[in-house]
Amino acid sequence: MPTRIQSWPRQRLAERVTAACYGTVLVLAALAVIESDDVASGLGWELVTGVGVATWVAHLYAEVVGDHLRQTAVLDRKEITRAMADGFPILLATVLPAVMLLLGRLDVLDHRVAVWASVAVAVLQLAGVGCFVGFAVSAHSSRAWLFTAVTAAFGVTVVALKVVLSH
Repeated sequence: MPTRIQSWPRQRLAERVTAACYGTVLVLAALAVIESDDVASGLGWELVTGVGVATWVAHLYAEVVGDHLRQTAVLDRKEITRAMADGFPILLATVLPAVMLLLGRLDVLDHRVAVWASVAVAVLQLAGVGCFVGFAVSAHSSRAWLFTAVTAAFGVTVVALKVVLSH
């Protein structure tokens, strides 16, 4: 783990990893309903981007309400900024899949290729988060790789559901 990240409190790091997982899973769920025609019309990248932004706003709202209850006082700018930063990985999780769909919309990529490239990126993001967590938590590389494989398998399961439901 990079030194800068090692100095973060474990709870803050967990908040951000949770947000990254949540954002990526919701992107995969949105991708399950996107077809080639949606890429051509622009609906695909708009949907993925909208899911990311709406989820981030919902996360921010929930964090602020929860913090208000925990602290029983009016929240200050610092707490709201912290909640925004902790939820930021939700937005980041949408960027690369949305870019793939935008490239399809701009005819840089074939529309079907754009859909599957965005799915592949999202699965790789889940695997990356799993790898990060696996190696941050386990001293045994075999356990870390197992955790990585399990998180990637979760993403592949979502993709399999996409294939089954779209046919």
